[in-house]
Order: sequence, then C-alpha cells, then structure tokens
Amino acid sequence: MYRRDYIMRQVEFMVEVIQQISGLAAEKRYDAALTVIDESLESLFGLNGLLITRLFGREPLTQIAFGEAADMRQAKLIAAAALLQEAGEIQAEQGAESESFQSLASALELLLAALLDHDGTPLPEYAPEVEALVAVLAPYHLPIHLNQLLLRYYHKQGQLDKAENVLFEMVEQTPEDGHILEQGITFYQIILAENDAFLLAGNLPREEAEASLAELQNLHNNMG
Repeated sequence: MYRRDYIMRQVEFMVEVIQQISGLAAEKRYDAALTVIDESLESLFGLNGLLITRLFGREPLTQIAFGEAADMRQAKLIAAAALLQEAGEIQAEQGAESESFQSLASALELLLAALLDHDGTPLPEYAPEVEALVAVLAPYHLPIHLNQLLLRYYHKQGQLDKAENVLFEMVEQTPEDGHILEQGITFYQIILAENDAFLLAGNLPREEAEASLAELQNLHNNMG
C-alpha cells in the first residue's frame, strides 16, 4: 500500500512539474526551467542534473535508485528520464550541444533500464519514448554501454532488425572487441532457435540472420 501511494504521489508531482517546465520553456525562460528540473531531481534523488549526467559512461546511472523495490525503482528511473529529456531539449534550444547530448543520452539510459525490467503496467503520460530519444541522438555515435542496452531492449521487443543494426554499429566501433562479437553470436544463436514466424515478425529473415551469425563467427575466429 505504501509503495503504491508513494508512486501515485510521484506521478502527480511529475505531471505538475512537467507542465511547469513546459510553460517556462514556451516563454523561453530556460534558466528558470532548468532550475525547476534540478530542484525536482534533487527532491527525488538528492542529486541534481549535472551530477547525474557526470556519471554517464562512468557508473551505471541506475544506481540513483539502488536498493529500491522494483516498482519504485522503475517509477524513479522513468521520472528521472523525463526530467533529463526536458533538460536536454532546453539545452539544445540554448545551443549547448554537449550538455544536451549528455542529458538526452542519460535519459535514454535510465529509460531503457526501466523498460528492461518493466512489468507491463501502463507507463505514466510523461514517460519518454525510446524511439524519440534514439531519433534525436541519431547524429551522434552512442557509447558501447548504451548500445548494449538498446540491443537488449530491441531484442526484448522483438524488433530484431533494429537490434541487428545496433549490434553491427558496435562491431564497427570496436572491431577488435571479442566480447562484443561473442554477445552478437549469442544474440543470433538465441533468435535462430525461434521459429520463422518470430524472425519475420522482427523483420529479420532466417537466411539473413544465419549470414550475419556466420560473419561474426568468422571475425571471432580470425581474432589474434
């Protein structure tokens, strides 16, 4: 009961905060909007946005909800992702490209972590969309740890063609990384154990998956 009440209060809080941020941004009061975001993150996690984005790529961002029960952890990660998405969009408007990337990439990491453990309950209205964040981050090369989360997410969603694209982007980024090759080989072995209907639903025909598996196995065998 306590957890459910807490989550409901957090949802109400977030709806009000997002509306406030949107209003300030519409008036181009960007600094005021960023202050609201930082204060909200401080209230939820005891960390401001700058501290959270400084962790990006150094420590798992999910540690901001470490020790929480699964439902509360998921709610907090989605709330943080929503706030950081707002921050990233405002920073982009201000021309702060580097800061915007850090905020948006951090938002994507937190969102993916939440969705990978998602229990199927409806998401709050302010929850960011994975594809929206991926689209705005498309001009950048995402770091390996973030692409690994994307690979797992697309696999879970049955979006096999997108998972394959992410996998080969990682291979191109780090062609000498045997761990990435092994991860890719395992991915194909798992999906090839499924029936043809599953593969076709994921826009990845069996012949294409088999060819990609053979390519990765050849790369792995030729290492060293």
